[in-house]
Amino acid sequence: MTIPTITRRAAGLLLAILPTITAPAQDVCLSEVHPGVDGQWIELHNRSAQSVDLSNYTLHLCTLTPTMPQNYWWPFPAGTVLPAGAYLRVNWFQQGAGVPQPGELFTGTTAYDFLFGLGGEALQRDAGAIALLSSQSNELMNSSSIFRDWVSWGANGFPREFIAADAGLWNVTRHVPAPSVGASIARDPDIIDSVVFPDEAWFVDFSPTPGLPNVTGAIVQPYGDACTLPGNHLLGLPQLGVTSLPLVGNGDFGIQISNTTGIYGEFVLIGFSAAMAPSGLPSILPQYSGVGCHEAIDTTQLVATWLLPATILQTTVPMPLDGYGNSLIGAELHAQALVIELLPFSYPPYQGLTNALRVVVGQ
Repeated sequence: MTIPTITRRAAGLLLAILPTITAPAQDVCLSEVHPGVDGQWIELHNRSAQSVDLSNYTLHLCTLTPTMPQNYWWPFPAGTVLPAGAYLRVNWFQQGAGVPQPGELFTGTTAYDFLFGLGGEALQRDAGAIALLSSQSNELMNSSSIFRDWVSWGANGFPREFIAADAGLWNVTRHVPAPSVGASIARDPDIIDSVVFPDEAWFVDFSPTPGLPNVTGAIVQPYGDACTLPGNHLLGLPQLGVTSLPLVGNGDFGIQISNTTGIYGEFVLIGFSAAMAPSGLPSILPQYSGVGCHEAIDTTQLVATWLLPATILQTTVPMPLDGYGNSLIGAELHAQALVIELLPFSYPPYQGLTNALRVVVGQ
């Protein structure tokens, strides 16, 4: 595996001072959006253990297209029920041929297929926004009470984006990157309730999966023990983790080293290996009486090492996985980090060692 060049800087301090969003519980959510020339569709997913009746729900498209209405509402047909754990693909601005297949709907393309006589507009790959609303009433379309989900890609400033923000579903300063040709924007349903900003649960998916989970094959497996040496300046045991799941197309993926102080000339040396250490592999670190710090990765199979300054509280190392296509799917890497001081006459010469991580790239 070729290690991506570090192209982005940590935004931890910025995130710390920006307001967080408390989103309402989402049973039925937007799962994937594919604005492609090979078929345009919007996928919903029912995360709950109960079937949900969508008969009175609406999909709302916002665009920035000049001289166009920029707002379009499509009503789900009466009797539309999304079973527990199921997916539903809505083929946007397309006419269906024959009887729709289970789990699939077509919006049509005429003004009569959409609400309020405004017709529709094709999904634009460069920018757009989709809302899921729990009403088909004209009087409620400006009310945050009916907004159940939202996603913006490629740009900000869409009509009614502020209403989604009022509902706690979005941040008006952020958006998901626009997908490349053939790709979609997809969501990891397991982190919807834990991300700081809603867009962080979305990623560009180079292998669209209509009707199936968006996240498959991604593994982050910690192993080995973190340790510190006597006289260290760390805030605690240095722990190695990830910023998000290692998924093809996830430009926000990276690894993080916690408990770094960042004010004593510390650097972080990260080793990437092809495997974990076999039993009995001797340590290459200096030995200190009473301290058992041992590498958990196989140091005889190192494929790369990175050295960078430590930062306050937490050191983030971006490893964006966008732009690589499907060639990275299944790639496996093992990482471990050493916190060291490069100041003259520093003692001890290294401060501590993190746990190790086995990372397998999924889709």
